[in-house]
Amino acid sequence: MTRRFRSTKKFDKQFQALNQKTTKQAKKVLETFMKDPSHPSLRFKKVQGTGNFFEISVNKSIRIIVEIYSEANDQINLFYIIGTHEEVFPVN
Repeated sequence: MTRRFRSTKKFDKQFQALNQKTTKQAKKVLETFMKDPSHPSLRFKKVQGTGNFFEISVNKSIRIIVEIYSEANDQINLFYIIGTHEEVFPVN
């Protein structure tokens, strides 16, 4: 199975809006995730109550939500949203 990486337009827009320091941190985290999704520094975990959404920590306040699913013989890793905990997990 081949791992493939994609991002939503929303993720791309949010990523572009990050400050320089956070952008650098996020790039490093994304590179690590692409090489080794089980690396402990990612604090990778399933988002409770969802089927296939997972959380990756960039730093103490910024999170990346990634949707992981299968398509043909590929595992698709869709970078869905990036932002503060409050932005990615809004309280209704």
